Amino acid sequence: MQSMLTLIKAVLLILSFQGYFFAVYRFGKIKKWFVPVIAMTGIGLVLFWAGLAGMLAPAADLIYLGGIVCACVFFVFAFQKKIRPPRMGLCEWFFAAGAGAFALLSLNMKLTHYDNFSHWALIVKYLLSAGHLPEADTVLVPFRDYPPGAGLFIYYVCRYAGHSQGVMLLAQNSLIFACFYAVFGIVKERRRFLLYSFLGMGCSVLSYLNLTVRINNLLVDFLLPLLTMASVAISRRGGEEPGKLCLLQSLILGFTGIVKGTGIFFSGAAILYAFRKTRSVFRSALMAAGSFLPFLAWQYHLRFGLAGFEGKFGVRTAENAENAAAVYGAPVDESLYGQVAEAFFRELTDLSERAAQMFVLATAAVVCALIYARIKKKRREALRRALPAALALTALYYAGMLYMYLFSMPAQEAVRLAGFERYACSITVLYAGILLMGAEADMEESFAVGIDVRGAYKAYSSPAAKRRYQYTVLGTLAVGLNFLYSEFSGLSGIRADYRNSIPGQAQTAVGDNWYKDGQEDERKYLIVAPGRSGEAASGEIMYVFRYFLWAPDVDVTDSLSPAEAETAKQRYDRIILLHPSGRS
Repeated sequence: MQSMLTLIKAVLLILSFQGYFFAVYRFGKIKKWFVPVIAMTGIGLVLFWAGLAGMLAPAADLIYLGGIVCACVFFVFAFQKKIRPPRMGLCEWFFAAGAGAFALLSLNMKLTHYDNFSHWALIVKYLLSAGHLPEADTVLVPFRDYPPGAGLFIYYVCRYAGHSQGVMLLAQNSLIFACFYAVFGIVKERRRFLLYSFLGMGCSVLSYLNLTVRINNLLVDFLLPLLTMASVAISRRGGEEPGKLCLLQSLILGFTGIVKGTGIFFSGAAILYAFRKTRSVFRSALMAAGSFLPFLAWQYHLRFGLAGFEGKFGVRTAENAENAAAVYGAPVDESLYGQVAEAFFRELTDLSERAAQMFVLATAAVVCALIYARIKKKRREALRRALPAALALTALYYAGMLYMYLFSMPAQEAVRLAGFERYACSITVLYAGILLMGAEADMEESFAVGIDVRGAYKAYSSPAAKRRYQYTVLGTLAVGLNFLYSEFSGLSGIRADYRNSIPGQAQTAVGDNWYKDGQEDERKYLIVAPGRSGEAASGEIMYVFRYFLWAPDVDVTDSLSPAEAETAKQRYDRIILLHPSGRS
């Protein structure tokens, strides 16, 4: 009975989303490419403001019902033949097939990266259990200063479609694919399939940078640059209506700013590009205010709503240094500055890392294209402007990373550059994405013959030019499909090996426990994990078991002597021995 009710609510949720897509497209007069990302980020922002006001659950229900009403309006319009079915081109069919395949895969995936259990999935589980944002004394959510943007959208989907990890992944991946779909909206000449296949190839190659935070995790480092790329695409195509552009950017960039602490950097980068399209200082000011207001509201909430809480990445002052050090560890001492900086630049230039490889490859490809264009006297204006801007953004981001390691991160994590590859891949996705979109713009302007009312019959300057066009389409499709197949196969392999991962073993041992009304398991647990000293010391095992047990009081050790076992029996309510097979 419960599963049938969940299925009905999930179907109604799909109808609700379809209703909002219809409303945004029909009444908002938004290009179809941008409809999903605008509707989804708009829902996320409404939930954010409702969460700050303590009205999260009622707001979610109202949004849900509002979408169903919009869906009813759609069916009335369809019955009255006031609307026509959308036209699906070859690009849309390819995109739908790829998104559908990854959607089905997502539903059968499990979370593996331990940062899911320290925050990204933990906050979703907390929202679903408690129905409100974490409070200052919420012990179970240690990093409650992290912005909840993506988590709120996932919460909304899971509230009606089920609480499984697969549904969580499907919710976040729908945001990711909505961003990719928006990127295709930069194409003006829709009859040139090469432009779509080129963008598809580029977006597929970006998955190469997503190895550490693949779409089987809720980490947002891949989502941030994609939201920025979607914003740039909207600016590229929405400049003829600057007033509407300001509203759309306020939605997508306002949401970007509350996805993660670094989201404000990505939001700021996109808004600098959007300023060129607003044509008015007043409209630019309104767009900036709308884009930054959610971030500022979250900072206000941290200061007053979570008063007394010391965040992990906050700047250490004389007043908060002692408390923060007690919770997260001592900050980087001046004597370690040189060591951390040296390790940072060594990692930055290490060509064995994916971020460095992609940076060099993308830069070399653009430089070669610009040199070729100069020799052949062809225009490559978009790439020529995009390269220095992308380089400046990347340099600024890396400077911010170094500042974080030196002045904000605990020393034990800074000396090993915790999270470096993830952070580096995030900005490199944006770097390569900006260059990709610039290359598409130049390619679109490079066709010697335009497609007029006669269609594609006279679309090529010669038979040889047509053959080159066809071969290029086949080549870009082959490369893009190869990367997608590789990503799909990799995710399938991770799914098959889930039982051998720490989360898989933990779930096998204790299950996935959910309690109503934000209740927690107040029992004390000790996890004994022989041969796992590294995972025990890093906190990985602790966070994973806290998530599945839904218990804040969990300790972990990699060894337990007979004498210690006798003492532990008096101190803990339950002792769990974690075998490599996951049995307890």
